[in-house]
Amino acid sequence: MNPYEIKQMKGIFTVTLWLILMTLLMTPSAEAKQLKYQKNGVEAWARITVASQIAAWNTQMVLRDKDPWRNDASLRVNVEWLSLNALIYGLRVEYDAKPRTAEALQRDEIYAYVAGDFGRVEIGEQDGPADRLAYRAPIIGLGQIRGDFTRYVGRQALLSAYDTRDATKLIYLSAPSNGWRYGLSYAPKLTSKLDAVRARDRTIQRNAIEIGTQYQKDLGNWIGGLSGTYVTANADPITERADISSWSFGGEMRRDHLVLGAAYVWRGDSNRRTRDYNQREINIGVSWRGPKWRAALSTSRTTSSSRDYKVIGIGISMKVTRWINWRTDLVQYDETTLSRGSQQATVLLSELELRI
Repeated sequence: MNPYEIKQMKGIFTVTLWLILMTLLMTPSAEAKQLKYQKNGVEAWARITVASQIAAWNTQMVLRDKDPWRNDASLRVNVEWLSLNALIYGLRVEYDAKPRTAEALQRDEIYAYVAGDFGRVEIGEQDGPADRLAYRAPIIGLGQIRGDFTRYVGRQALLSAYDTRDATKLIYLSAPSNGWRYGLSYAPKLTSKLDAVRARDRTIQRNAIEIGTQYQKDLGNWIGGLSGTYVTANADPITERADISSWSFGGEMRRDHLVLGAAYVWRGDSNRRTRDYNQREINIGVSWRGPKWRAALSTSRTTSSSRDYKVIGIGISMKVTRWINWRTDLVQYDETTLSRGSQQATVLLSELELRI
């Protein structure tokens, strides 16, 4: 099958999927089927999603991908058992047929956990406390400033410290106490691009530690919060990369459905081959998180020794029916580099998702 036939088949599949979704949109609202099981203290549920995405752009930058269509399917499974001594034991598996660009929507995780009055302990492939406890600019829709637009052009906002992502790790998250919450994780190794021919193109970071803390307090009709995180790891000398040494400081204000968030992020030379790179970022945003629709406007400014870029985006997520979610992003990207000067891009993405 030649490239034209492949592209034609993808287009037919996409149109067919959209027709199915639109048919579902016109059906009367009813109770969605729940893939759920409960018996003798055991609770298990599964969620299946199928999504179709379309993109449009306006830019003079070199595109990474020129295909405006994308189809995706994912599966999430969670099993919990409540023991007689009130401890919760669980296993969670998340699989995505096509891993997303958006960090906020990453899947392909598998981990076991135990939770109780002492807090929560997890082991497996899961995000650590430097990501999960950090306050920052809120994101909605497809992730806007940290979203799928980078499939085509540009770079995502950092939002938080350089963390170990889904590397296998041991995590402890404390239970909230007097407004405080703490987290600590240890990952023996963080790796990527291990099949690269040159060792300097690989990432091999060892003994990675993430530390995170949050504090919340009622302020009249508002709830205010502060967070601080720190990540450290040792680079394998064969890669010629710098160690990870990164931190972030953030804040959040909430009132009913309204959320304001901001953060300062320092990544320095973390995992870079370039020394004195000094990467840092300020991000800020506002979101509305209602029961049926959500929206967020956020922006970030990331600077370093050789590249500065600014991202501003609006994201919308709406529950159209009990089965169908609609998400869309509009992102403006502005970058300045020593070699190419100033470049801009505008990307619009929209997605319909069938969720069971």
